[in-house]
Amino acid sequence: MEKPFYAVSLIWNILRRYLPESMSSQIRGMRCFTDMTGACFDVIGTDAQRLEDLLGHETSNKNVDFKFERALTLPELKEDHYSGSV
Repeated sequence: MEKPFYAVSLIWNILRRYLPESMSSQIRGMRCFTDMTGACFDVIGTDAQRLEDLLGHETSNKNVDFKFERALTLPELKEDHYSGSV
């Protein structure tokens, strides 16, 4: 995202809008960038290419205010205050 957002729920809403439920429900470990302009998360290896195809299609063919790309290096991430006990 070009502008910072205030809650990770925005990222979840985008993913749930553009991905099948069977795929979005398998996303784990969502963490925001320290500057709150993006987030990273883990997906099952077999879903990675499909996720790239689906979101790549959406970002290239529609006027959306987000971009999606596979991280080649881990960006600086905001502290996760919820890790540990549930």
